[in-house]
Formats: sequence, C-alpha cells, structure tokens
Amino acid sequence: MRVNTCIFCKSTNNLFFSVEHIFPESLGNKEKILPKGVVCDTCNNETLSRLDQALVEFEPIQFLRTINGIESKRGKVPTSSFNNIKIENPTKSHISINSKSKKNISNQTATGFQLNFRGNKNLDDARLKLIARSLYKIGLELVCLDHGVSFALSERFDEIRDVILGKKDFRGYLIIGSNGKPDKVGVTYRSLVDTEMKEFFMFDFNYMFIRIIFDMEKRLIPLENNFKLEGFTVSKF
Repeated sequence: MRVNTCIFCKSTNNLFFSVEHIFPESLGNKEKILPKGVVCDTCNNETLSRLDQALVEFEPIQFLRTINGIESKRGKVPTSSFNNIKIENPTKSHISINSKSKKNISNQTATGFQLNFRGNKNLDDARLKLIARSLYKIGLELVCLDHGVSFALSERFDEIRDVILGKKDFRGYLIIGSNGKPDKVGVTYRSLVDTEMKEFFMFDFNYMFIRIIFDMEKRLIPLENNFKLEGFTVSKF
C-alpha cells in the first residue's frame, strides 16, 4: 500500500482529505482532477489556493470569465472591475459595461466594438512570477496525472517544487498571446530536449482566446522553430 506523499512538499504526515483541481475550478475545470492522497491539504488550501487565485484574477482571464458567464465555485459569475471599466454578466445573458469615459469604447459597429480597459495591478516581475508559479503548479500536476505520482516525486522536479511553494527565487518567462480558440480550455504539453540532450516539457495553456506558453524546468525562451511567436508578447522576469 502506497503511503500518501504530497507531490509538492513531499510530506507524508499532513492530512490528505481533498482532491486537487489541476487548473482552477473557477475556470470551469470539472475533469482534470488529482485524487485524494496526491496533494496534502496544507499545500492545497494554502499556497496552491493563493496561486490559483492569482491566475483567475489575471485581467485577460478575469474578463473572459465574466463575458462568458463562467461561474465561481460559489455559483456566481464574477464581476470584472478594472481601473476604467466595470463589466457584469449576472444572468449569463446580458453583459453590462459601466465605463468612466466614452473613450474606453470605440470602433462600434453593428457586430461589435473595441473595449479598452486598464488592469488594476502592474504586470511587474513580482506579479509575473506569481502567475508563472501558478502555471508551474498546473504543469507539475498535469505531469503527475499523465506519468504517475512516482515520476512527479522524482528529484528532477525538486527545484520547481521549491519555486512553486515560494521557497526559492527564480528567473524565467511567459509567452502570452490571444490567438487561442474560443471554445478551448486546458493545458497541453510536449517533450523537448536542450542542446545537452536533457529533456524538458514545454506547456501551452489555453483559456478561450488567451494562450500562455511556458516551461517550468529550463525556463529559457524557446527558439522560433519550436513555436511561432508572431503575435505573442514575451515577458521575461
């Protein structure tokens, strides 16, 4: 019988009463779930919960949750309150936009308009790292789901465990774009090798129109022949 071991803190003494959603339930995830016994309640309810919250509050994702009527775990569609615009969709059928200036809504036609909103928080190094850690958490859990607990617990991922839990500073990047598919939600990844023939995983996070490409091990920006980066913003931190 396998002893419960948390894939993040590697504790065997903590409680393991909860399942773990690989990407936040508030983003509509009902299927990608790790069973009880894989992530301890301490990690799940504390650090990982804060990382999930950072991801769902990332302005492009928050905006898409509102206009598409994606309910929170409490069953409510979130309100997107930005510096210059407030967007609500409580009934999932009527989007209300309260703008502080007419300049925030432009290029209006019979089929749509351009909406310009400013986020509430600066996308500085500290916040990029927080969002990155939330994505690395998703990456490690997805690897665990596909390859098993023993693989996820290997020494290969010890450094990234410390990064995810906030025990170690790090440098890296996020490649953020808006060419995702409106009906696509989830994470895919593939195995690559670096110049030293060392394997690492490259992840592609999709949330409707938003795509974020990242890796949690090598953390060096990929070459153009691995990913077409046209239309993406490369954010280094």
